Amino acid sequence: MVKGRQTVRLPQRRKAEDATKADVEPSTQKVDEPLSTANILKVARQVLPLLALAAFVSPVSQAILAPVYGSIPSSINHVEAVTATVLLGFIGRHLWAGWIGDINIQPYLALWALWTPAIEAYLFKYSGSWGPVLGPMITGFVSCHLFTLPSAYAAAQALESLGLHEQLGSIAGIALPAVVLDLAYFRPLDFITPPKLQYLVACLYALVSTSKPYWLASLGIPALLHGLLANPHLDLSFRNTDVLNRDLGARNWTVLDRQWSNTGYISVIEGSVEEYRALRCDHSLLGGEWLLTDEKRKKEGWQVPESIYAIFHILEAVRLMEVSPATRDRDAHALVVGLGIGTAPKAMMAHGIDTTIVELDPIVHEYATKYFGLPKQHKAVLQDAVTWVSGEEAGNTTKYEYIIHDVFTGGAEPLPLFTDSFLGGLRSLLTPNGVIAINYAGDLRLEVTTRILNTIYQTFDGQCKIFGDAPTKSGGAENEDFLNMAVFCRNSLGSIAFRKPTRADWLGSRSREQYLLPREDFEIPFLSSTEGGGRQVLKKGEEGAWRKEQEVSAIRHWRIMRRVIPDIVWELW
Repeated sequence: MVKGRQTVRLPQRRKAEDATKADVEPSTQKVDEPLSTANILKVARQVLPLLALAAFVSPVSQAILAPVYGSIPSSINHVEAVTATVLLGFIGRHLWAGWIGDINIQPYLALWALWTPAIEAYLFKYSGSWGPVLGPMITGFVSCHLFTLPSAYAAAQALESLGLHEQLGSIAGIALPAVVLDLAYFRPLDFITPPKLQYLVACLYALVSTSKPYWLASLGIPALLHGLLANPHLDLSFRNTDVLNRDLGARNWTVLDRQWSNTGYISVIEGSVEEYRALRCDHSLLGGEWLLTDEKRKKEGWQVPESIYAIFHILEAVRLMEVSPATRDRDAHALVVGLGIGTAPKAMMAHGIDTTIVELDPIVHEYATKYFGLPKQHKAVLQDAVTWVSGEEAGNTTKYEYIIHDVFTGGAEPLPLFTDSFLGGLRSLLTPNGVIAINYAGDLRLEVTTRILNTIYQTFDGQCKIFGDAPTKSGGAENEDFLNMAVFCRNSLGSIAFRKPTRADWLGSRSREQYLLPREDFEIPFLSSTEGGGRQVLKKGEEGAWRKEQEVSAIRHWRIMRRVIPDIVWELW
C-alpha cells in the first residue's frame, strides 16, 4: 500500500514541479499571434473570396440593367453607392455586432444570390412606371448593393481575429481596413455572359461559405430550376429563348437571335403587327427595316426593305455632294465608321463603291450580314475606331472620297469619336476632294451638343452644313429638340451643295426617293458655345467633363425608345 500511495503522489509532485518550472521558463507551445503570418493567411482565405465575388457582382449588375435602362442611366452614382455600401458594411460590423452577434451570414448571401435573377425579372416589369432614374436605383440596390454591404460586413467579421481594433485604436482599427477593402473592390472583366455569371457567383458564394446548412440547398435548388426553365434572360439553352418568345409572342414580337458582346446585349427583334425588324443594343436601336411582304410588294409597289430611320438615307447623300471634278462611283473609296444594320454602306456597295467598314462589335457585323442583307464584298475592320484611325493616319495609306461617321452607344454618342483629335484623323484620310457625313443624335439644348458640332465645324474649317431628319421646335415639349442630325463637310474650299438625285440613286427604295436629299427647311445653324464665348471644341482627354450632360441625354433617349418599342420588349430582352 505504501508503494501504491507513492505512485499516486508522484504525478502530483511532477505537476507541481512543472507548474513551478512554467512560472520560471517561457512556454514553448506554438500559439498564433493576431498578426502572425499563419493568422493573416487564414483571414485572407476568408476575406478575399468574399470581396472577389462581391466585386464580380458590380459589373454583372450593371450589364443586367443595361438592356432595360441603358448603360449610362444604370451607371449613374453606381461607383459612389458601391463605395458607401462597402464602408457601411465594414463599419456596421462594429456598430451592429452586439445586436446581430456572431451569426454567419454567408449562407444567406448565397441564397440571396441564387434568387436574385428571379427577383430582377419581376422588378423589371415596373421599369416603365419607375423610369430611368428610380428604376436603376431600386433594381441596382437589390442586384448589387445588397451584396456589397453584407460581404463587407462578413469581411470585417473575419478581420476581427487580427486584433487591429486593439492594436491600432478605435478609429484607425476600423477606418484603415475599411479604406483598404474599398480600394480592393475592383471591377473585373466578365469572362462569361452576365446572366450565367449571376448563377455562377451564387454557387461560389455557397462553396466559400464556412457553414453550409441543409436549408441552403433545399431553398437554392428551386432558384436554379427557375433559371433553367423559366428565366427568359438566361442564355443557356433553347428553353430560355422559348420562354422569352412565348411571352413576347402574346404582344406580337419575336427575338430572332441574341448574344452578349463587347458593346452589350445585342438582339434582332421582329414585330408581326408593325412588320419591321430591328437590331438592338442594350436600350437602343441601331437600325431597322420595314419587312418586304407580298402585300407591300403588290399593293404599294415596294421593291426592297425600307429603313425605319430616315437619317441613314440622308447620310447617303454624301455621295450627292457637288465637288469638282466629280467623283465617279467606280473610282471611289468609302469608309464607314459604325455599322448598325448597314443601310448606308449597303447603298455605297450597291453603287459599285469600294467600301471599308470599321465596327467595334463583331456580333453587330454578324447580324447585319445574317439578318439585314449586308453584302460580303467589303473590307471589315472589327476593332476600335480611335485606334484604327490613328494607325491609318500614321501609315498614310488609303485615302477615301467618302467617309460616313455613324456611331452610337449606351443611349448617347461615344465622345472619344467626336474629339478634335479623332475628327482631325478622319480628315487626314480624305482625298483632297473628299467629303464626309457625320451622324450625331443629341439634344440641341445641351452644351455638349453645341461643343461637338463646333468641333466638327472647326476641324473642317467651316466647310460644313447641318441637316436634321425633322424640324426643330426650340422651347417646345421635352425631347422635341433631341434630333438625329447629319453634318456634311468637305475637305476642300467650296459650298455645301447636292446634285439632284436620279432614279438610279434611289436603288428601288421609296424612302430614299423621299428622304435621300437633305431638306433645306431642316437645316440647323451652327451655334457658338455658351461657355467662354467663341467656338469651343471637344479636345481629347476632356470627355469625362461632359458625363453629366451625357446622362441627361441618355435619360431623354430612354424615354424616346419606350415610345418606339413597347415596355415588355425591353423588359424581357
